[in-house]
Amino acid sequence: MKNSILLLVIVVGLTACANKSDPMAKAVSERVEDLTRTPATQERALHELEEMGSAAVPFIVGHLGDVRLLAEPRMTLVNHASDAFEGLRHYGPKTVHDALSAVLNQLTGESFEFVYGGATAKKRASNQARWVAWCQQKYRETAPYCARSI
Repeated sequence: MKNSILLLVIVVGLTACANKSDPMAKAVSERVEDLTRTPATQERALHELEEMGSAAVPFIVGHLGDVRLLAEPRMTLVNHASDAFEGLRHYGPKTVHDALSAVLNQLTGESFEFVYGGATAKKRASNQARWVAWCQQKYRETAPYCARSI
């Protein structure tokens, strides 16, 4: 029992150290914080998260447990879909989770629950669980970041 507890403490400690030392983890965490500050920092952070590209996906998924309110409950993303009928995608997300889900959809083309306009806690939890499972399959080398909790 003592060995199991010691191993758990070591693994958790190493994961925490890895989170702090990984430049992408740090950059994503900083942008997530910016989502809650002011409308201007939120807009800039959303753009920067998208610019980070697919390498940021596991780190963004790791922040889906964040249900703090956004600085402003609206966002706009450029519509890159080949069959897009509009150049911009407009949403009314309420929380960090909602906005990050829209960014993840933008980066991956995947969507599990439509939460971009706000959602219930149950829908957000389902969305997070499905993103984590998907992320751990697609990003095996950085899979621990997919399930990171804030």
